[in-house]
Amino acid sequence: MKTNFKLFVLMLSVVVFTMSGCALDEEIDIPGGNDDAITKYLGNWSVTDNGMKLNYEVTFERDQTNSSMVIIRNFAGSGSSAKGLVVSNSVIVEEQVTGNNWIVSGTGTYKNNSRMDFQYTLTIGGQSEVRQAIFTR
Repeated sequence: MKTNFKLFVLMLSVVVFTMSGCALDEEIDIPGGNDDAITKYLGNWSVTDNGMKLNYEVTFERDQTNSSMVIIRNFAGSGSSAKGLVVSNSVIVEEQVTGNNWIVSGTGTYKNNSRMDFQYTLTIGGQSEVRQAIFTR
């Protein structure tokens, strides 16, 4: 009986020490931080849009419904938002209608923490043009 009790205590100790050695995923320290591909885009950007000869601000936010997407507030200086798919160093805006019934599509290329180049097509009232915009911060 004493042998069974000692064996039970030994097995219980092994289980307790084994379980205490496990870390939850969110507790693991990843070298370089826990940033994902979207993090570098988030925040405010100043835009110089050569086609419109305008300067305006946009804000990149996470899309809470899709972890691969961002919401670009004031896209094309429209006062409306567009959604973009983040793929590594690119933001892809599939053709979509913004709040002003403008049709937009294009691709932004992340250059560094302070610059992104964006080429997009803007259609207003049936008239389309390709725009080059530089996003800086």
